Amino acid sequence: MSGTQIMWTVIGVILALGVIGLIGLAILYALAKRPDRFRVRAIGLDDVDAYVAKRASLAITVVETTPLSRREVWDRIAGSAYLGNLPLVHGPHWTTGSGPADASSPVRSGRRRWMSGTFLAVSEQVIEVADRERLTLTGDGVSVPLAVKGFVERFTIADGERSGTVVVTWEIAGSPRWIGFLPWRWTAPLLRPLLGSLLRHILRLTPFRSSDVRDGTAA
Repeated sequence: MSGTQIMWTVIGVILALGVIGLIGLAILYALAKRPDRFRVRAIGLDDVDAYVAKRASLAITVVETTPLSRREVWDRIAGSAYLGNLPLVHGPHWTTGSGPADASSPVRSGRRRWMSGTFLAVSEQVIEVADRERLTLTGDGVSVPLAVKGFVERFTIADGERSGTVVVTWEIAGSPRWIGFLPWRWTAPLLRPLLGSLLRHILRLTPFRSSDVRDGTAA
């Protein structure tokens, strides 16, 4: 085979892979419209501590101190679509039938909410509520098949050491379905700054716009 033939063969392979990749992204984009399309294994409340500590393939904990009041922190965590003004992501939104998280319809166990990105969406269910103190959710759905085995997230609000401050702890843990045996926890130090930035965004002193705070719904 001549050099020219090899060159065109390589170009053809690259173009074919590019087309396949675009088709794959188009499929993921379409699937992302249904965060509950594929079920994931729910984590029971009694198992959350052990799951975060050991059983999950990846677990990340970030902690931030804020002068915001407990009520303001809780309203943002439980009632605002705090991802709404970030690029390429939406939510979290309470699903239809779960209702918005506001004073007249407080968060309670069993409620569901969803979050979506351009190519991935997930849904989760509340399994623990301690008003202005703790909110724990387990994953119950994902838009992509055979991707996620299970995940949980937990927000904990506590008084800070200094008067007028609040400490917010955000724990996220999860496991992929097929490659959970890989040492994913080694990547936690790389991902922690990203989650820390997101938590600081949630706790920013500038109030959210009404469009960010207003709860959305999904059919």
